[in-house]
Amino acid sequence: MSPSKRREESVTVTGIGISCALGNGVQQVWRAVCEGASGIDRTRRLDVSTLSCKYSGEVGSLPGTVRRTGSHPDRATRLALAAVEEAVDSARLPLAEYDPYRLGLAVGTSVGGLDQGERFHWDVLSGGPTAGRRGLLTSYPLYTSADAISVAFQLRGPKVVISNACAAGSNSIGYAVDAIREGRADVMIAGGVDVLDILSLAGFDSLNALDSEPCAPYSRSTGLNLGEGAAFLVLEAESVARRRQAPVLGYVLGYALTSDAYHATAPDPAGSGASRAMRRGLAQASLTPDRVDYVNGHGTGTPTNDKAETKAVADLFADSPSTPMSSTKSQVGHMLGAAGAMEAAVCVLALRDGMIPPTINVDESAGTPRDIVANRARPQALDVIVSNSFAFGGNNCSLILGRHPIPPAAVPDHRVVITGAGPVTALGSGRQELVDALRARTTAIGPARLADLSLSRTRQAAEIDGADCRRHVDPAYARRLDQIGLLTLAASRIALRDAGLRITRANSERVGMIFGTFSGPMQTVAQLSETIGTLGPHRVNPRLFPNSVMNAAAGHACLALQIRGPLSTLATGGASGLTGLAYAADLVRRGEADVMLAVSADELTPLLHCGFDRLGLLSDDTIRPYDATSGGTVLGAGSTALVVESLDHALRRGAPILAEIKGHAVTSDAYRVAGNDPSGQAWAESFRRALDDAGMTAGDIGTVYGDARGTAAIDIAEVRAVAQVWEPGGVRLSNLSPYVGHVHSTTALMSAVCATETVRSGWSPETPMPADPRETVTDYLGPAPATGTPCLITAANWGGTYASLVLAPWDDASPSAAAKETA
Repeated sequence: MSPSKRREESVTVTGIGISCALGNGVQQVWRAVCEGASGIDRTRRLDVSTLSCKYSGEVGSLPGTVRRTGSHPDRATRLALAAVEEAVDSARLPLAEYDPYRLGLAVGTSVGGLDQGERFHWDVLSGGPTAGRRGLLTSYPLYTSADAISVAFQLRGPKVVISNACAAGSNSIGYAVDAIREGRADVMIAGGVDVLDILSLAGFDSLNALDSEPCAPYSRSTGLNLGEGAAFLVLEAESVARRRQAPVLGYVLGYALTSDAYHATAPDPAGSGASRAMRRGLAQASLTPDRVDYVNGHGTGTPTNDKAETKAVADLFADSPSTPMSSTKSQVGHMLGAAGAMEAAVCVLALRDGMIPPTINVDESAGTPRDIVANRARPQALDVIVSNSFAFGGNNCSLILGRHPIPPAAVPDHRVVITGAGPVTALGSGRQELVDALRARTTAIGPARLADLSLSRTRQAAEIDGADCRRHVDPAYARRLDQIGLLTLAASRIALRDAGLRITRANSERVGMIFGTFSGPMQTVAQLSETIGTLGPHRVNPRLFPNSVMNAAAGHACLALQIRGPLSTLATGGASGLTGLAYAADLVRRGEADVMLAVSADELTPLLHCGFDRLGLLSDDTIRPYDATSGGTVLGAGSTALVVESLDHALRRGAPILAEIKGHAVTSDAYRVAGNDPSGQAWAESFRRALDDAGMTAGDIGTVYGDARGTAAIDIAEVRAVAQVWEPGGVRLSNLSPYVGHVHSTTALMSAVCATETVRSGWSPETPMPADPRETVTDYLGPAPATGTPCLITAANWGGTYASLVLAPWDDASPSAAAKETA
C-alpha cells in the first residue's frame, strides 16, 4: 500500500447537521442543550402500552423537503438526508468542484429500516408470502440510508456502513478520519442515524434496562430511554479546508477501538476496555489525560454502564479528578447507532462556544461520584474533549476532539500479510477442503434439505450443515449462539488454527477483529419480529434480544477467544466482507494491532430466501454467472475468517505466509437506491484505485475474482468494468458462485482464500463457459496465468458499492525482506 498518499495532518470539522428529540437543525438543538431542556417525553408514534417504559426521545416532526433520490425515503433515510444537507450547507461545501471519487461517506446505524422489514414479515405471517410488499424490502437494509445519501449528494468515494450497536456513530467518524489520513478521500461525510423501533424498545424492556421515567445518568442510574435522530459531520483534510477558506469548527484528533471480551451485554465492571480506548485515542493525538478538559460520556443511565464508565474515567484522570463528565443522553435519549455522532456534534459545538453541556434530571441533594455538570450548562474554555461510546458485545470507541490542530503521532507503515484462513462453506470447512472441492468442480447448489424454504417459489440453495460448525466450537458455548454466531466462531477458530496463532493474556490486547455481514442475525430478528407480531412486544424473549444486533456474532467470538484489540462490525451489504478485510489491513498497517481477524458470515433463513424470491432475484436451478440465460442467483450460507498480521510479527513467530495485501479501494456509483449503474464505471474505478494503492498496473494482475451472481444488473456491470481496465485476454476472470452459491458479503472472502492459492500456484476455480455470454466476457475466461502473479478480488453490493483488494505472493527468498519490514 502506497505510503506516499498518507497525510500527516489534522482532520477538520467544517459542517454539522442534526435532527433529534430536541428539534431539527443545529441552532435549535444546541440552544436546547445549553438551556438544559429535555427532549424525552411520552412515546406517541409507537404502541408501548404493554411495556414498562412509556418514555423516549422521539423526533416530533420530520424535517421538511429533502433531496430527491429516485425512491420514497423511509423515516431513517429522511432524517439522514436532512442532517447531511444541513452539514453540507453549513460547511459551504462546493461538492460539484471536487472529484466525486474523493468524496466519501461513513454511516453508523443499528436499526436502519428495521420497521420496513418488520412490516414485510407481518404481511407474510398474516397473508402468506405473496402478501409481503416488495417495496418494503429495499428500505429494510441498513445500507439504504447510505445509498440514498450517496445518490442525493453524488458521493462516489469510500462508502461504509458501520453497525457495532451504540458505538457505530463514533466509529463511523473514526473510519472517515482514517480514509482522509490515508489519502483515500479529501472530504468525508460521517455520522449516524437510527429511529425508534418496537423491536428495540421491546428488547431493552425485556432486559429491564429501560427507565420508567426520564433517565438520570450518573446519578439515579435506574435505566435508559431510547431516542432517535441523525447527526452528521463534514470532515476535511486541514489543507483542503484551509485552501477553500472553510469555516473550521474543530478537529478530530484521534480515535480508538477496543473489545471488552467480558459479556454479551454488560460492560467489564473494571472499565478496562473503556480505559484502553480513551488512552489509545489520546496517544494517537500525542496527548496525555491531563490535557483533557471535558469528557462527554456514554452515560446511558443503566447502573452497570454508569458504574463501569465512571470507574474507567476515574482511573484515567486519577491525577486530575476534577475533569467534568456529562451525558447528552439525559436530554435526547439513547440514539443507538446515531448516539456517538450526536455526541461528537455536541462536543464540537462545545469547543466552538466554550460551553459544557449538562447532565439533566440530577437530584443534586443526593450527591454524585464526580463532577457531572448537573442540570445546567457551564461556560468554560475547552481545548480537548474525549467522547465515549460503549456498546453491546464489548465494543468500545473513544473519539478525541480538539479546538486547535495537533499533528498526529508518527504512524508506522507495516507490510500486511495473511497467515491463516478459515472458510466454512457448503463445500466443507477449512482452506484445503475448499480448494480441493473447487479443483474437482464440485457444486453445493441443490434442493434445500435442511431449511424450510416453503415460503419461496424455488427451493434451490447452498446449505451449511450446522453439525459441521459445531465440531469447531465448544459445546457449552455453542448453546448461546444463533446461526450467524456459530458460523463466525467456527470460522475464527479454524483460521487461528491454520495460522498457528494462540491468543493469550499477553497478546490479547494486540489482536482484534473486523466483522462484515449482509444478512446479520436474520434468524434471531425473525424470531423476535414474529413474537411481536403475533403475541405482542411484551412477550419478547430476553435471551434472544442481545443476539439481534449486527455485532453480536463478533462480540461472542471475541468473548470466546478473549480478543481485546480493535473491534468493529461493517454492514455495507455484499461489500462488507472485503471492506472489512481492507479495514483490518489498515489497522495492522498503522500499528493499531499486531494481528486482526477479518471475518464475514451470512445466514440462510426462510425469511431471507422469501425476500429475495419476492424481488425476483432467485434462480430455479443454478447460478450461471455472465450468462444471459441465467434466471437469477441461488443463496448460500457460510463464513470465512482471515488472519491478517504485520509481516514483522508473522516473521518473528515463524508463521506461514499465504499472501500479502498490497492495496484496496471502495467506490460508489451514486446511481440509484437498490440499483447498480449498468455502465460499470464506478466498479472499474474501484479496480484502478486499488491497483494504484498497491503501486501496480492492470498488467500486473493475473486473475480477477469476480462477484457476479447470475443476476443481469450485477453481471453486466462487472463485465463492463473488467473490460474498461483490462485488454481482452489480459486477465483471467474467476467466480465461486456456481460452486458455493451467492453468500452475500462472505463470497469475496472465500475468493480471497482461493486467491492465496492462486498467487502460489496459478490455479483458480474455473468459471463455467456461458451458453449466451454477456458481452465480451469470454475474452476473460481463458487459461490460468503463470504462477506467482497477483490477484484482484472484488465485491459489489446492491445499491452500488464496490470494493476491490489486491493480493500478491510474498517473496520469502529475499534476504532483506525481514530487515526492510523491521526498519
